[in-house]
Amino acid sequence: MRLGLTHKIFGGYLVVMLLLGGIATFAGVSLYGVMGTYTRLVEEAAPAQRGLYALEEVFRLQTGNEKKFYVVGSPAIARLFVEQNDEWEDLVASLREHVHSDAERTQLDALLATHGEYARLVAANFVNILEPEGPVTTTGRRDTAPQIAAMSDGLRDISRSIAQAHDERLEKAQGDAERTVHIAVVLGLITVLVGLAAAGFMSFLFTRPVRRLKGATEEVAQGIYGRRVPVESTDEIGDLAAAFNHMATRLESLDEVREEFIAYISHELKTPLTSMKEANSLLQDGVAGELTARQRQLLGIVQDGGMRIERLISEMLDLSRMEAGMMTFFKEGHEFGSLLLTAAKELQPVAEKRGIELVISSSEPAHVMVDQHRLQQAITNLISNAIKFSPEGAPVTLGWKRKGGHVVCSVTDRGPGIPKSARGVIFEKFHQLGPSELSGLRGTGLGLPIAKSIVESHGGRLSVTCPETGGSVFSFSLPLSGVNARVAAPEVELAT
Repeated sequence: MRLGLTHKIFGGYLVVMLLLGGIATFAGVSLYGVMGTYTRLVEEAAPAQRGLYALEEVFRLQTGNEKKFYVVGSPAIARLFVEQNDEWEDLVASLREHVHSDAERTQLDALLATHGEYARLVAANFVNILEPEGPVTTTGRRDTAPQIAAMSDGLRDISRSIAQAHDERLEKAQGDAERTVHIAVVLGLITVLVGLAAAGFMSFLFTRPVRRLKGATEEVAQGIYGRRVPVESTDEIGDLAAAFNHMATRLESLDEVREEFIAYISHELKTPLTSMKEANSLLQDGVAGELTARQRQLLGIVQDGGMRIERLISEMLDLSRMEAGMMTFFKEGHEFGSLLLTAAKELQPVAEKRGIELVISSSEPAHVMVDQHRLQQAITNLISNAIKFSPEGAPVTLGWKRKGGHVVCSVTDRGPGIPKSARGVIFEKFHQLGPSELSGLRGTGLGLPIAKSIVESHGGRLSVTCPETGGSVFSFSLPLSGVNARVAAPEVELAT
């Protein structure tokens, strides 16, 4: 049976909910039992207490009526005593229903027997007074004081026993309530731990393949297509892993095709182009005979066109390799000022031809780890564009400074600037602003994309701004290597 993420998540929540439901049920049943115990205690304690009070009151009235009878000898008082005696027995029977222990019942039986003995003695005294067979004397009256004292002691004992029994049952109920709370707390903590464990397990179960997919995706983004993610489940994540593996296989095949295509194009275009250039050079050297001025001019145009096509092919192949992640960079430690100075000297003749002065405005040391050839290629592209779009006699300023953990280089020209609508697309392939009205030169539309790819491959950024006063400022940053250069930056003066 296929279990999807929905089933697994619902199952985990269901387990936790069942545990919580079980705890709630246990707590509810236990609480109901404790409340029942308290209710029974209240229902039994109040009648028992009232019964004891009634017994004491009836007994007090009986002893009072006994004394009154001895004084007045009224038959009405004797009848009232007998009625109270019946009331006493009814109260004892009622109280027996609210006692539960054998000791309490034994005390009630003893109390009832003592009261019966007391009632018989009093009744005998009443009969002796009301129907005397001889002279009635005080000394002939039966003494009920011991029975009265025994009754008082018995009432106190039964009251103490009932109160103690209720206290014990109340203490037991409190103990049951505390145990219920303790068990509920323990079960709640267990549920929390189980919930946390389940959440941790589910998080690990779900995030582990996601982390694998993330790592594999990052490798794909870097142009590494050989990694495959293991498919360990049949849910949606397993389907995603399978789809990723299929995608990686396809990308790997496409990458191989692209690599073969680039190698094929590089060979098939450069080889005949090299042959054409060599043949053109031989013709210019007069191997096939003397050339007229017109023929030399035409051969020069062919030579320039061939060089331009060769440069375009090289730039296209370089950019394709960079986009495919196939470009290899050989990074070494260099002083940034030396790299910038070398690129500036390379373009010095081009600048002098148009009367443009290359000005380097900084000599601050900055050590970087870069591929010298590729970084100089990027710098050359930027300086070449600045020369192309600057008016004759205007300076092109090259400068750099340390900022945080980076070196920031800027190439500033005095040209017409770049329209705002074009600043976001000038780094795209084959995008051109058109030939410079100042120099009449036209580029290939690949110089800036190549420069941007080289800079970003070194961990930097390339951007452009246009001051309101005119011109353009191309700036790029590179991370410093962290090595403190022991020598100062090279001399930055350029011959003009």
